[in-house]
Amino acid sequence: MISPVAFWIILGVLLMVLEIFTPTFFVFWFGLGSLAAAIVAYFYENTIFELLTFIVVSGILVLSTRKLAKKITGEEVRSINVDEIIGKEAVVIEHIDNKLGKGVVKVSGDMWRAVSVNDDVVIPSGEKVIIEKVEGAHVVVRPLFIPKESENLKEENKSDNLE
Repeated sequence: MISPVAFWIILGVLLMVLEIFTPTFFVFWFGLGSLAAAIVAYFYENTIFELLTFIVVSGILVLSTRKLAKKITGEEVRSINVDEIIGKEAVVIEHIDNKLGKGVVKVSGDMWRAVSVNDDVVIPSGEKVIIEKVEGAHVVVRPLFIPKESENLKEENKSDNLE
């Protein structure tokens, strides 16, 4: 059977390695909490005390880091309700081309991956678009202004339909 010290060290190392694959820098603190529990296990071998150490150290690190991140970046951590951006105007930061899988827009100060409602339309950088819907981690947009060629085609189609 594995010793409590080895268990906590292995868990701590695994959690820290797992952090490499996550963008949040959240799991790392649980890895440090595991290493703190390993130290306690080395001296006391009391499972309850080890678990309490893990929980308390991890909790303190997670909560204090959140405040530290706010201080360092000067930004307030905020959540966004995705429904509130539907119908809003956004600016294309990276041209939107569905066929190439490219596109980034900025809306309300946030960057979003974007696709066009029409696969055949490429929307250049700097253009304004309207957000139609949110699908997972990207937005579906349509151009705010219809290009002149499209307006001419619509007029031609209307006159064809009248004849």
